[in-house]
Amino acid sequence: MAALCPWTVWGGAAIIAALPLAACQSSGASHDKVVAVAYKDKLYWADLRAVVPVTASPEDSAAIARRYMDNWARDRVMLHMAEQNLDKAQINLEAQLKAYRESLLTFAYEQALVAQNLDTVVTGSQIQDYYDKNIANFELKDNFVRVRWFKIRGNDKKQLRQTEQFWRSNDPADLHKLELMLARTGVSITDTHDDWLEFSTLQQQVPMRPTNPTDWLQHQKKVVVEDTTGTYFVHFLDHRLKDSTSPIDLVEGQIRSIIINRRKLQLVERMREELYANAVANKDISFP
Repeated sequence: MAALCPWTVWGGAAIIAALPLAACQSSGASHDKVVAVAYKDKLYWADLRAVVPVTASPEDSAAIARRYMDNWARDRVMLHMAEQNLDKAQINLEAQLKAYRESLLTFAYEQALVAQNLDTVVTGSQIQDYYDKNIANFELKDNFVRVRWFKIRGNDKKQLRQTEQFWRSNDPADLHKLELMLARTGVSITDTHDDWLEFSTLQQQVPMRPTNPTDWLQHQKKVVVEDTTGTYFVHFLDHRLKDSTSPIDLVEGQIRSIIINRRKLQLVERMREELYANAVANKDISFP
């Protein structure tokens, strides 16, 4: 392994001390003085001044400069040792860097073209059509429910009996009384009527622990469960069972993303072909 060559600072303390003064000097001052050397690499005054804010205090300027010079030297040491000890195949990065740069440029240009030309409007009929043609791909991996529930804290038997009486009633007047009673006592109602919720997620909020949730859900409408903190009143509005076909509104966002991504890929391919055809037509490409 090659021996370490120490890095040197030319007048380091003086240079650091001079930084605040240099900030006030005109741009005509000499900015090409070498302030540090590590092996064959040099750190210049202009490099150092670029990292020290003009508004920094003398103490802060000195600290920033010292830290930058030290980090620069440490990096040069590691680079030197890598160049000395890795074989040519390992340090021949030019081809890799060139390919990476070209890939980044191509991707950035494609993204710019896509942003200008991609149609992101997806209609309901397009979503329905994709869903119908690919329905086998939309199998549920969990039980899903639409549910409305609330929790009564404490153990007031009279309040719980009256609450359950109103809650189980099909009379709109009783349900209205229930809502007023809950509002007076500060009880909030969680309603996922417009959204599907994984049953396993609901179980994190409500202590329901059936042995076989898939079978259990098929026979439930209104459920009352208790724990040490209170009583939960759960009304199942709808359910979809595990391994059944997902409802379309549950996968609508997924389908929209699939359609847009497919359009994007098709658009990029079409633009590539058009650009290539134009280049050939303009004789920018030839095969002598």
